[in-house]
Amino acid sequence: MEEFGRLFSEFRSSATRIETLDVYSVPEERDNLDLYRSGAPLPPDRNEEWARNIRECVAAGKYMGRVHIIDHVLTPYLQFEIDWYYAVNGAAGEDIRFIYRDDVPDLFYTDTWLFDDEIVVDLSYNRSGELLYINRNDDPKRREQARTAWREFYVRSFPLADLLAKVRGAELDVPRSPLDLRTAWAKEHACASKATRT
Repeated sequence: MEEFGRLFSEFRSSATRIETLDVYSVPEERDNLDLYRSGAPLPPDRNEEWARNIRECVAAGKYMGRVHIIDHVLTPYLQFEIDWYYAVNGAAGEDIRFIYRDDVPDLFYTDTWLFDDEIVVDLSYNRSGELLYINRNDDPKRREQARTAWREFYVRSFPLADLLAKVRGAELDVPRSPLDLRTAWAKEHACASKATRT
């Protein structure tokens, strides 16, 4: 894990991510999620440490970007992720993009970080979005798969600004109040828990 963390400061030219899930279950996020679901104002300094790293990388001429697979109904978790993280990261210079699930190319992909178009780090999750393991994969075949996936995902994706315009234009179904978010979140996790038990 420590080696993985160093990659974010030691990469030379690019750090790119493909995100595949509607929900990620991260223990360190729970307090932030609770605050978000309460409808309280968002802390202006949220995610500042990561945003500072982005600013430093971008100022040094490096590229940081991600493409997140989404459906036409935006889940409560994704709404949280956009408001809590992506809005801050995008302002710091990360190129945050989205691709609809029905536009995903027919090729091999997984949750992946790709550093400098050379270092492949795959992330494995269970059905509830809990991280199972992180695996650096140096197989040349896997490297080419990751490069191809990033390239094809990128050309089919659209930026955060376009996603926000789709939300405003009601092209995406998004819960509109903290109560709606709490209700949808509870249903979502009830279904996830049931799926995990079977």
